[in-house]
Formats: sequence, C-alpha cells, structure tokens
Amino acid sequence: MKPKALSWLLFGMKSMVSALFFVLSGYGLASLLGAVGITMTAWLWVLIGLIGLVGWVFTVLHFYDQMMLSFLTQLVQQLEHDVSDVDGHHVIPAARWGRDLDPMARSVERLFVRAQQAMQEQREIERSKDEMITNVSHDLRTPLTSILGYLGLIVPDDMMIDSKQAKTYAKTAYQKAEQMKSLVEDLFDYTQVQQVDFKLRWAPMDLDAMLQQLAASYELEAKERGMVISTLTGPNRIEMVGDSDRLARVFMNLISNALKYGDGATFIRLSAKVDEVARMVEVRVTNNGVKIPDEAVARLFDRFYRVESSRNLGTGGTGLGLAIVQSVIDAHNGTVDVESTDEMTSFIVRLPLLTEDDILDV
Repeated sequence: MKPKALSWLLFGMKSMVSALFFVLSGYGLASLLGAVGITMTAWLWVLIGLIGLVGWVFTVLHFYDQMMLSFLTQLVQQLEHDVSDVDGHHVIPAARWGRDLDPMARSVERLFVRAQQAMQEQREIERSKDEMITNVSHDLRTPLTSILGYLGLIVPDDMMIDSKQAKTYAKTAYQKAEQMKSLVEDLFDYTQVQQVDFKLRWAPMDLDAMLQQLAASYELEAKERGMVISTLTGPNRIEMVGDSDRLARVFMNLISNALKYGDGATFIRLSAKVDEVARMVEVRVTNNGVKIPDEAVARLFDRFYRVESSRNLGTGGTGLGLAIVQSVIDAHNGTVDVESTDEMTSFIVRLPLLTEDDILDV
C-alpha cells in the first residue's frame, strides 16, 4: 500500500475510534445520571450529543492537521532533493501529492526554483567580476608594458639613439597611453551606467547638430582608414529630449566600432528619421564593410565580447563599448539592434521622441 493511501486509512480509523469514544462517553454519562436518579430528558440528550459532536470535530481536525504537517514535511524534504539540480528543470509529478496538496507543492517548488535561480545569477555575477578583472588587467598591462619599454630607451642619459628615434619611441608611448586612457574611460562609463542609482540628465537637444558634429570629429580618422563619413537627415531638424552627453557617447562608440571592425568599408553613414505615428526617432550607423557572422550578432552587446577571439589591441577596446550603448539606450527606454548582410551593416537605435513638455513626466 502506498504511503499516502496508508495515511488516509489511518486518518479514517482514528476518526472512527474518536467517534466511538464520544458515543460511549455519552452513553456512560447517561447511565451515570440514571444511577443517581436524574431523569434524562430530550434536551439533555441533545446537549450531550452536541458536546460529543464538537469533541469529535476537534479531534478530527487535530488528526487532519497532524497528517497535513506530515505531508508538508515530506514535501519540503522532497523539494530539497528535487530542485538541487543546477539547471532547476526538475518538476514534481502532480500525481505524487494529489489534487489537494498539488497547488501548494507547486507554490513551494516555484519558491525553491526562484531561490536557486537567484543563487545561479549571483554565481554568474561573481564569475563576470572575475572575468572583468582578468580582462582589464590584460588590456591595461599590455600597453603599460610597451610604454615602459619605449620610455626605458629614452630616459637613460647614455642612450645610444638619435633624436629622431627618440621622437618615434615617444610617439609610440603616447599612442599606447591613449589606448590606456580609452580602456579606463570605457570601464568608468560601464560601471557608471550599471549603478542602481544611475540617472540620465534629461534636456532638450538637437539630434541633427549632434550627428553632424560627430561626423566632423571622426572625418580625419575615417580618411586615414580609407573611408568617408557623412550624415543623412530629413528636411526638418530633429529636436528631442534626452541625455546629450550619454547619447553622444553611444554614437561615438558605434562610429568607433565601424571604423575598427568595418574591414573593407569605404563609407560610414549616420542617418536619422522620425516616425511621427510611433513618436520614435531612428538613428542608423551604417557601413559597407564585411558582414558580422550570424553567431556573433546575438552576443555583440554582451560585456567584454569581441567578434575576434583574441584580445587584439590592434582594434583596441575592452569589449565594453556596445554594452555601454545597450545600457544607455535602455535607460532612454529605447532599443538598439543590428542588421548585417554581405552588402551592409547597420546599428539601429530607436528612441522615444520626447519634447520639452515631456521632461516633467520623465
């Protein structure tokens, strides 16, 4: 016989025994009253019956509570075993506990699974922190080693190099220092946007002017890489509300990404248009470089991820640039997506078209 069936059988037997006990007690009380000369009336019989019924009910409830407590104890013990699997996919069969206890079993199971998921997320956070420390240490140590090496050739008084070589070494050391500065800025920006109390500085801004200024600032670097950078906007200026500093960093990261990884590209185009119906503005950073592999697209916005497997300082960066983009756009209640084909690669940013009247509601 199954444990559950046996428990219910014992419960029924206890109920019958308790009922028999109260019946016999009532009969004994009636006999005692008759022996001392007290005549039993109908109301007295009713009173004795009610007392017996109440006693029987309390006894049954006590036995039922004890049985439920036993079931729940078994349930919790079983759940501790069932949800111990790291993946948290184990499910308690409904037939095990029956119709009455199954909802409670499911609730407790969900509680355990959520706790398990929280522990898994915490382990993932700790793993990411360790990975971050390793990656940043590597990315900072490499240029720092180069800087020390080149400066070590220049500093000694008895150096055996001419001024032209010294200038070359100093220039290289400066470039490596610029790389370190960029790495530190990425790390600083990323930690800022990940803070729980991170807030945007909302203010009116001219999106057209921002894109034109950014294109002009990258014009020389684009030319050195054999690219032409341009802007394409509508006939009307796009004025909106947002954090201009953070959004400028977003588009700078996307432009920098196109310059570094757009192998074979001849142009970078910044375009913006307004969807009046949806009250959204769409900004595209497009280049005609090589296609991004399909398997890499889904991971582009993961922190520290690079399409290349090695941490190549030739392209630079910590792999945090696109993660920063994602966080800032999320804070603006917008979206960022990627479309990459053999002909074109576009990073598409969509932002709510807020106005000055919306500032108080933000």
